[in-house]
Amino acid sequence: MRNAMVGIVFGVLIIVVGLVLEGTIISQAASAGSHDNIGSFSGAKDLNDLVPLVYNAAVVVLGVGLIGISAKKAVQGQE
Repeated sequence: MRNAMVGIVFGVLIIVVGLVLEGTIISQAASAGSHDNIGSFSGAKDLNDLVPLVYNAAVVVLGVGLIGISAKKAVQGQE
């Protein structure tokens, strides 16, 4: 039960820290996208626009996944 609670706390911390760092990620992606010579191919700017989306998806999947796995362990431990 204790390990499950620690997992839930770590999942919440991952989400909170990820959302705090989101501002830095978005500003870095925006500043890199403002340059005309961002990449050697035409889709580089479009790929750079996906960076915040991919970052947020990774943070949510990691955090919610850890919370879900830990919650399942906590529920199974009570049975």
